Parts: sequence; C-alpha cells; structure tokens
Amino acid sequence: MGDEEILDDEEEQEEIIGTPSAGRSKIVTILLWVAGAVVSLLLMVLISYLVASKVKQEAYREQQDIVIAPAPPPLASYPFSKEFRVNTADVDEPHFIQVSIAFGYDGENKKLETELVQRQTQMMHIINIILGGKRKEDLASPLQKLNLADEIKSQINMILSEGKIEEVYFKELVVS
Repeated sequence: MGDEEILDDEEEQEEIIGTPSAGRSKIVTILLWVAGAVVSLLLMVLISYLVASKVKQEAYREQQDIVIAPAPPPLASYPFSKEFRVNTADVDEPHFIQVSIAFGYDGENKKLETELVQRQTQMMHIINIILGGKRKEDLASPLQKLNLADEIKSQINMILSEGKIEEVYFKELVVS
C-alpha cells in the first residue's frame, strides 16, 4: 500500500502541478508575444518620428539656403512699326491673326540693333510665314502662344549674325 500511495501522490502532484503549469506557460507565452509586438510597434513609431524630424530639418535647411536673386535688368526693345495681319491656315472657316510684336535684346550690343533695323523686311517675312501656317486652335491657350513666341525667336535668331534676340513680346495678339 505504501507504494500505491506514493504513486497516487505523484500522479496527484503531476495533475496538480502539470496542468496548471502548462496553462501558465501558454499565458506567459501569449503575454511575451503581446509584449514583443508592443515593443516592436513602439520602436517603429520612435524610428518613424526620428526619421521624419530629420527629413523636416533637412528640408528647412535647404529652404533657408535658397537665395532670391535680383531680377535681371530689362532688355532693350525693338518694336515693329507695323502690326501683322495674316489669314490663318484654317480651311473650314476663314480666320485671321492680328499681332503687334517687339523683340527683347541686349541693349549693349549696338551691332545687333543695327542688324535688326537692316533685316526688318526679312524678319517681317519670316513672321508672316510662321503666322500664316497657324490655325485658330493652334493659338487658343497661353502655352500655345508661348510656343509661337519661341518659334519666332528661334527662326529669327537663325538669320542674325551679330547677336541673338532673347525674348519675343506680343504687345497685342488677336485671333478671330
């Protein structure tokens, strides 16, 4: 009987000690996983905050380094004495373009100023050809008008030998 009692006591102890300890280890394991997840989440938030503040500081430094340059001096202006009136390239309905143009150039370049006067007829011809190739819808938006100015500038600069015009100004631009 003594041996049986000892075995029964061991079985009871295993039941008493074994079952609850297995339950506690599951709870402890779950709590460890939850704690690990919370710590990981806190680390991610902390790292994100530090990176964001570093990026913001760099952006602020870059913004502080920007120096606003003064505006360049105004260009000398070469206005055409006559306005341009040209029929558009539209075939369905006749339209016309009426434009007053001036060129902006470096006023220090007196040779260019003389050349602009001498080539006025040639430049008017080039501008008339360019305008005559446009349709009404080609000049509908501001971007298209800027593209027209760039096209005129590049074509005129191709014939100039004493310098280049820097801007084309539309004093008036009517498309009807």
